[in-house]
Amino acid sequence: MRALQVERSPVDSVSVRDPRSSGDGVDTGLFSYAQILHLLKIEFSRARRYQYQLSCVLVEVDRLGTLGDMHGSQMRDQVEAAVADLLNRYSRSCDFVGRLGERFVIVLPHTDSKGARLLAQRLHDRIADLDVRADDRPLRISASVGVATQDGDESIFFDTVLKRAEEALGEVVSRGGDAVMMAG
Repeated sequence: MRALQVERSPVDSVSVRDPRSSGDGVDTGLFSYAQILHLLKIEFSRARRYQYQLSCVLVEVDRLGTLGDMHGSQMRDQVEAAVADLLNRYSRSCDFVGRLGERFVIVLPHTDSKGARLLAQRLHDRIADLDVRADDRPLRISASVGVATQDGDESIFFDTVLKRAEEALGEVVSRGGDAVMMAG
């Protein structure tokens, strides 16, 4: 019996963009989980080597699961696509926007804590302004945002800045969401 061999191109081995798409098949244009972690690792190494600041912003749409349960998966996809579009529009060309599971992440090279906080608050406010409707009724969309900054040589591992942003996000969620918090 002869084994079937399938050739895979290098592009097939690592997804560059988020495989999720909205219900109508529109690509969100975000980096995938694996790719955003890879990019964070590279940027972290550069920030340490060249001693510049690197910030990480995590965004979680509040009660997204409940929204999907009440209004269907297409509404959930619509909200995720709208948030993805907003994050892409408000980020710089040198920033990286991607997905980490249900969360959105923005890697901000050359960005101090003040600049990251300013962007995070701007994104939080813009998400609240999104015009999303179900049965011609407006839906209130809110987001919880965690922010962390790596200052030169304080962190040894690339995932430290991500962990600190996750902790800040977790604190926001535990307090009811709909806010921005800097890692302490």
